[in-house]
Amino acid sequence: MSLRNTFGLLYEPEQQWQKISEKNDSIVKTYFKFLVVMALIPPSAAFVGSTYVGWSLSFTEETQRLTVDSALKLSIAAYFAILAAVFALAAFIHWMARTYGSSPSMKRCMNLAAYSCTPLFLVSVFGAYPILWMDMLLSLVAIAWAVYLLYTGVPIMMGIDKERGFMFAGSIITACMCILVGMLAVTVIFWGSGLAPAFTS
Repeated sequence: MSLRNTFGLLYEPEQQWQKISEKNDSIVKTYFKFLVVMALIPPSAAFVGSTYVGWSLSFTEETQRLTVDSALKLSIAAYFAILAAVFALAAFIHWMARTYGSSPSMKRCMNLAAYSCTPLFLVSVFGAYPILWMDMLLSLVAIAWAVYLLYTGVPIMMGIDKERGFMFAGSIITACMCILVGMLAVTVIFWGSGLAPAFTS
């Protein structure tokens, strides 16, 4: 999928989902030509923002920064967590599809999971200059658009009517929340194992 098609999901989602559904991209192609590249954006931006720019909770507080070594470890862990989370979501979509009268290939499920995350990948660029209130606001907009992409894409990618697609998309969002909670739990375990953030003095 070209970069133009990727940005096309932001302003003409139905047409782009239709194009994606007609392509014969393999899981490997989706992973290495789209997901592996796009998943680099959040940890890379966070690395720059947390080490070279820093952040503060108010105008009066001192700017906080992570050490380069600590930020690098966290960024690498976050990168692989994103790849694993998208794969887990695709596997859930594939498993749940029969409940809603669909039998899609794993390839279609991977495409749906990966491309639905496009707004989240793109908005993470702003993490390179962390202004917390602005980043939170933009993240909420990106989450809302990702949810809209999912609701738009499920009927097209799964080959079902919009009513069943709406319910299926709701189940996928529930799975996303479970995956998020799981990632938070793993983060706590890692932090307790010595991967906790280290701040500059």
